Amino acid sequence: MSTYATEPNRAVVLGENARIKLQNAFISLIFLTSFYVTIEPAVCDLIFFFTLVLFYRSGLKITPTIMPLMALLILYNVGGILSYMKVRDDLDYGSYKFVFTTFYMSLSGIFIAAYIAEAPAKHYLLIMRAYWTGATIAAILGLIGYFHFTSFSSYFTLNDRATGGFKDPNVFSTYLVLPAVGMLQALALGTIKRSPFNFLRVGIILMGLFLAFSRGAWINVMLSTGLMMVLTFFLAPTMRARTNIAFSAVAAIGAVIVMIIFLMSIPEVRFLFLDRLTLVKNYDAGETGRFGNQLNSIPLLLQYPLGLGPYQFALVFRENPHNSFVNAFSSFGWLGGITYLAMVSSNLYVGLRTVFKRTEFQPYAITAFACLVAVSLQAVQIDTEHWRHLWWIIGLNWGFFAASQLATTKAADSSNLDCWQPAAARI
Repeated sequence: MSTYATEPNRAVVLGENARIKLQNAFISLIFLTSFYVTIEPAVCDLIFFFTLVLFYRSGLKITPTIMPLMALLILYNVGGILSYMKVRDDLDYGSYKFVFTTFYMSLSGIFIAAYIAEAPAKHYLLIMRAYWTGATIAAILGLIGYFHFTSFSSYFTLNDRATGGFKDPNVFSTYLVLPAVGMLQALALGTIKRSPFNFLRVGIILMGLFLAFSRGAWINVMLSTGLMMVLTFFLAPTMRARTNIAFSAVAAIGAVIVMIIFLMSIPEVRFLFLDRLTLVKNYDAGETGRFGNQLNSIPLLLQYPLGLGPYQFALVFRENPHNSFVNAFSSFGWLGGITYLAMVSSNLYVGLRTVFKRTEFQPYAITAFACLVAVSLQAVQIDTEHWRHLWWIIGLNWGFFAASQLATTKAADSSNLDCWQPAAARI
């Protein structure tokens, strides 16, 4: 009788384990294949939708802590639908694609938040392992394109700037920021092997980011890395961890300087670097430049509660706003714009609260928050709302916040600091 009762339970457990392994495998595939997105939907998008099906029956719990994010995103997308309804001749501009893409990105952010909240440290490491590999492949493609290593190198560049498997060098380079910052922190703390292979990987990622010649991405990675190092140093629970961070910061700065000097010895790199180094280009300045158009649009947008409609800003001002806050009001009306402001503010709030709470995943939360701050500021300079990695970062921050608020979450103490220890996670 005992055997009869035990066997079905064992089968259930085995089936449950197999289901979890399959789900985790598809999560890894999303990030592993995220290096190539020149076609739409990209492979990682198709895998994401299939992953949703895998999670449909067993499901992910949307905890009450994540509900504010969901509510804001619902309002944001409603604003987009209302604004889209006023668009005419949509087939010429593809406004419906803008609305659908925004919905998809929002869904991915909520999904990542729920997934991280379920097992924050375990699921973060699973994601980052795959993301590091995907970012390395993306950067290698960028280097192949920039240095013309093959006959099809042109597929991985645009205007002499590395793009890897992306259409735009700005998106490609900012996609590399989170894995670069996460790997630098892991190497500093020793939670991944300080092997030549891992140093080579982070070097390739940073080189690919540099050769994209994106001013916004350069500032993004410097701010993200600097904030991550400062927070990790001051919040580290032991002197050993702080010492590792200090020495690693000096070593990283030295290594980056050597890399830049090496790249600058190449005439083509030096010329484009000096050209891109200017913070304000000709197309940025002036009354009809990028920043001028943004200012000129404000009085007009105040006259249209439903906004101009998705992709309609360029019809009035000749180009897209290159400012996510302006674009939110233009493409999604007052409802979408106000909701977007509230969402950015709440993202930063929950991220900051999580960072200063001693948990078993605190260093991972620091990395996610540092990248969130930088990419939120970059939204002033470029349209970021359709960047997949933006929503991944948002999802990470809300997921860590939700996990930190659960009553079952153990407050980290001197006996529960594995995530800070060099022997914790040998990846």
